[in-house]
Amino acid sequence: MKQDDIKKGLHPSDSELTAYYQSHLASYANSIPEKRKVKYAVIDTNKVEGGVTVTQDDLQSYYQQHRDAYRVPEQVKVSHILIKTPLPGPDGKVDEKGVAEAQHRAEDLLKQLKGGAKLEDLAKKYSEDPGSAKEGGSLGWIGRGQTVAEFEKTAFSLPKGQISDLVKSSYGFHIIRVDDKQDAHMKSLDEVKADIEPALKHQKAQQIAQRQAESLLRDARTQGLDAAAAKQSVPVVTSDFFARRDMLPGLGPSPQFMEAVFAAQEKAPPDLASSSQGAAVYELLAIKPPATPTFEEIRARIEDEFKTEQSKTLLTQKAQELSDRAKASHDLKKAAKELGATMKTSDLVLPDGQVPEVGSMSGQAAVAFTLKPGEISVPISSGTDAAVLQILENQQPTDTDYTAKRDQIRDSLLQGKQQERFGLFVSNLVDEMTKSGKIKRNQEELKALTRAGSESGM
Repeated sequence: MKQDDIKKGLHPSDSELTAYYQSHLASYANSIPEKRKVKYAVIDTNKVEGGVTVTQDDLQSYYQQHRDAYRVPEQVKVSHILIKTPLPGPDGKVDEKGVAEAQHRAEDLLKQLKGGAKLEDLAKKYSEDPGSAKEGGSLGWIGRGQTVAEFEKTAFSLPKGQISDLVKSSYGFHIIRVDDKQDAHMKSLDEVKADIEPALKHQKAQQIAQRQAESLLRDARTQGLDAAAAKQSVPVVTSDFFARRDMLPGLGPSPQFMEAVFAAQEKAPPDLASSSQGAAVYELLAIKPPATPTFEEIRARIEDEFKTEQSKTLLTQKAQELSDRAKASHDLKKAAKELGATMKTSDLVLPDGQVPEVGSMSGQAAVAFTLKPGEISVPISSGTDAAVLQILENQQPTDTDYTAKRDQIRDSLLQGKQQERFGLFVSNLVDEMTKSGKIKRNQEELKALTRAGSESGM
């Protein structure tokens, strides 16, 4: 049974919706957020940047101040083939036979390489490092400290183009080829100029834009924003009323600007705030305080919430009726047909498995593993769906299955009990500290968060 199917069949009357609105009026109180109206002018950093020139002296100065950023460490470009060795068992012992077999396979590959085979071809076919195997064994450039010690020592000591003998590490046996080498050095100014120039240009543009914005602000406070903006040929925008999370033309996402505007006092003089596009001088024109929406303003939202609540209740009732009828007649198929529910049959499923439209068998549906063939379950809820289960067949685990899962089951049960105890401990601790006055619940903030969730549903 699906809640959405029930919801589609609901057609509430105006009187039902009005009654729902009145009974839930407290949750809608002040759900229309505070809105403000401003006039603003933006000094766009990108436009300023178009007229900025970066000199050779600027580049040289920046380069000298950031020399450490252009130091290149010693690096090698390597390719390898890895043949893994078995990991130690639970008792810490290593399968020496498995190690010997891995070594034999690696030696055979090394022999093929010395006979003229291409490392790229052998790596793609035999390497057990999945990340590099598909790239023909290539690991690209690596620096010191990026690989295990045995691998690093060989890679940095081999001449360019040479292939190593077998190198054993905690991963297994490696065959390493050095494709290129690079000594530690400092990049020249010419090498990094293309990176420095745009950064410098943007930095200078920000400084110029800030100076222009400060000049605009001074003039706006004495001559008015319109006259000050005209003096610098900057357009002035007058907004409609907007909420804190809205986006204004020419500003983009600008949390700093919004914070400044919503902290400003009505009739305050013009002020300056940062935006994603640059610096903005603004003037607060008017404030609309938070408001409670009328029924007509949120009729669609009310109808949706009413349908959701009613369909959830009806789903629970129908699922219970289905379970009761099926148990009374010992026939789930017949009861499902009478109530218009869909009958489906699953494959055999494990306790940690999933069944479509029922969900995880480790949740409410775990009741299935307590029933005998032919028995019918209580209603099972999986969010917006509900189901009633009838067991057709069960299979007991073999000794091998039980042994394989025993530790996992024990750990899962232990973890569940630990989480349950910790949850009770935290809940009791919070209650005690609240009663003693050591902590306080911010009811206003909780109310605001509830309103925010309601707004997202409008």
